Amino acid sequence: MRVPLPPSFPYFTEVYDVADPFEMVFFYAYRPLWLCARAIQFVHNEEVSPHLPPLHIWTQLVEELQQWHRERPREFQPMLELEMDDQLAGPERSFPVVLFANGAGLFGNQIYHTAMLMLLHNRPRTARIADFHSVAMSPLWHAQRICSIALHNDSRECWDPCLLASFLLAARRMTHESQQHEVLRGFDRIRTVTGWDANNSLQRLRAEWCLLDET
Repeated sequence: MRVPLPPSFPYFTEVYDVADPFEMVFFYAYRPLWLCARAIQFVHNEEVSPHLPPLHIWTQLVEELQQWHRERPREFQPMLELEMDDQLAGPERSFPVVLFANGAGLFGNQIYHTAMLMLLHNRPRTARIADFHSVAMSPLWHAQRICSIALHNDSRECWDPCLLASFLLAARRMTHESQQHEVLRGFDRIRTVTGWDANNSLQRLRAEWCLLDET
């Protein structure tokens, strides 16, 4: 079954005029989800605008995602963000620390990083990434943040199948043994919190990690 994707989503200028704070939160939470769906269409060559060249579509998606990230309101910004080399993060951390105060901020940011991760792994050869912020053009940077957000999500109400799939996608990029162990412990916690059994997916994940070790 396929759910048709809306051809457009309200722009930020329209959101600024919204007086209802709940409606504002809805827009900022679900705009990255819409862009992530567009990214999936692009990756699978199912773009709704086939007359446009792939480079144009890719650049437009990246620009809109970066705009969302720049202009997200305070409710969608992390309440704590520490890099792995920050002493406050603790000794020998496998992931950065990225914490959010609410489920909408957590959801929107994890989906933003997921969309960027997919687009960067399917970047057209002629795409100019020098025009964008350098850190935001690193697939590993996005993958590590997805893992961090997922690993710190201990609320059942904040979990969604989209976030589980996002975590699995990012986990495939983790090559360090300490990261892999932390990811597996994270999936154990998710099963405890939500009751979701991802054993089949984890078996495939372990197999992919073994292949990475052999290359």
